[in-house]
Amino acid sequence: MKKILIIVPTRNRNVKCQEFAQEFFKNSQISDLMFGLDDDDQHHYDRIAGALYEVGPRLRMNGTLNNVAGRYANQYEYIGFMGDDHRARTPGWDVIMYEKIRNIPLCVAYGDDLLQRERLPTAVIMDAQIIQRLGFMSPPILQHLYLDVFWKELGSRLGTLTYFPNVIIEHMHCANHKSADDAMYQEVNSKQMQTQDKKAYRQYRETQLKQDLEKLK
Repeated sequence: MKKILIIVPTRNRNVKCQEFAQEFFKNSQISDLMFGLDDDDQHHYDRIAGALYEVGPRLRMNGTLNNVAGRYANQYEYIGFMGDDHRARTPGWDVIMYEKIRNIPLCVAYGDDLLQRERLPTAVIMDAQIIQRLGFMSPPILQHLYLDVFWKELGSRLGTLTYFPNVIIEHMHCANHKSADDAMYQEVNSKQMQTQDKKAYRQYRETQLKQDLEKLK
């Protein structure tokens, strides 16, 4: 069993996942890769040698992430998230991060995505104990957005947020013209989704964040 599990929820993006896996397996040493697929969409995906798969009902990105993370948090030291449009560019990126965060209990760590950079952890690795204690990797009230806002706030409040400027996890997003603006981007970046998740995260901060931080003390 490896030290880290990276979860990639994905829908209707077989080619992106092929590209993701190519970079991941070239540059990772102590991490497993698991794709989270929707049962009504899994037939679009070619299975990749070396990758793991979890198939379930469509729960949107955050629902799938939490579902998979909850199942495997007791089998790995660290659980991570990357989007299917991230690319692990730095050779041995996971070893570089592990050697530092292993000495920081309840650590929340991230690298440079070349888009948000230090501002937000659009890809993240966290101590699996966080998920075990909270029962989720990011607040279930969210669907897709504000996960990175939560991870940064969580790590900051715990005093364990750790940024690696020397680790490149490139975000190949349409916002920086590194990907085409497809139907999935349009859905999650819609005004409706932005308004909904912004309201949901505000509600979480006001009603639940304090209690969740207590669980981690």
